[in-house]
Amino acid sequence: MARVNVERTYFTYEAFVFITVFTLLFMVTNIFMIDYRNIQSLVSSQDPFMILILAAILVFLYKNARISLSPLRKIFLTLWGFYVGSLFLSMIVAAHFVWTEALVLLMVTAVLFYRVPGRLVVYLIIGALISLPALLLIDHTLNESGATLVLVFTAGLLIMTRTNRAMIFYMLPTFLVLNLITTSRTALITYVFIAFLQLAWINLYRTPMKQKNWFIGIVTGGFAIVLLVFGRTIYQFFVGSSLEGGGFSWNDFTSKRYELWATVWHNKQWLGEGHAYFNFTELLHAHNIFFDTLGRYGIIPLILFILVLGAVCLLSMTKYTLGILLYFGAYIFIGMFEYNYLFMFVYFSPIVLLFIFMAYILTFREDHMYKEALKPSE
Repeated sequence: MARVNVERTYFTYEAFVFITVFTLLFMVTNIFMIDYRNIQSLVSSQDPFMILILAAILVFLYKNARISLSPLRKIFLTLWGFYVGSLFLSMIVAAHFVWTEALVLLMVTAVLFYRVPGRLVVYLIIGALISLPALLLIDHTLNESGATLVLVFTAGLLIMTRTNRAMIFYMLPTFLVLNLITTSRTALITYVFIAFLQLAWINLYRTPMKQKNWFIGIVTGGFAIVLLVFGRTIYQFFVGSSLEGGGFSWNDFTSKRYELWATVWHNKQWLGEGHAYFNFTELLHAHNIFFDTLGRYGIIPLILFILVLGAVCLLSMTKYTLGILLYFGAYIFIGMFEYNYLFMFVYFSPIVLLFIFMAYILTFREDHMYKEALKPSE
């Protein structure tokens, strides 16, 4: 997919400082997420880490960027403002106001005002990638680990060289680590789909017919071999467990999530029920960003949340920003079955990348509109 347009300034003093800071923060939160040596009993929340990294981002932006109030950004910030305002109203009405949560929302809003330089995006992606080995410290598989790796892997495609050799050296290690740290069907499906799209982009877009034929032949042959050798295992892993009771069960297929979603939908309110919106026994949340938003904050915030996601996806629909659109798509798909939003004890680097991509896509579209305006009219 298209890459982030930024000069290679990886070896400057600025790059070293910010990549180090981001790497350390991402590494600590990854260790916290996997509950290494029961660390979650010592630290009650990741919010302070989110505040620290947003503070580092704001320091960088204050020194290296400027605030923009273009018509496009005003429209998006108005929509974002309504969304944040609805969250605040929900927290007040449901008596579950959390000041760290409010502070994070205000800091993210401040980030969205700035024209984000491409090199900041690169620093964050590199820091997130370097922090991934911390996930190997876990002694059991975890869905959250897999989702984090897949989203960071997707972000890393933005700075990868657009060649098959580079992709092989990038995909093989990450796919191996993914299989070691998770058995999440969502993470595995998303990874394979994203890897296929990236390879298809490299080999089918503006390439010689011979290369296209080779790619199609290899993919078709490889797919056939995998089905012949591992078809039964794959079917059992992804579908078979849902048929053990004698018939297909959505609840079994979604690993007991369907009943939770039905309960949240049945209890829906305009402004939600607060953080303890449901008395979960086996799962800590609804494992769905939309149902969790519905249960926690209510119908109004959910509608505005969907509009925000729709807006950033729409803004990313250019041939130069397909990589960012792919990240948003992966975030939404994983979010349909996992939880990777703001204020749970899991996920961190993917959320920071999500917000920085939102600010960067606004900057990119502003630059594109400015260039179009400078073109002489016919």
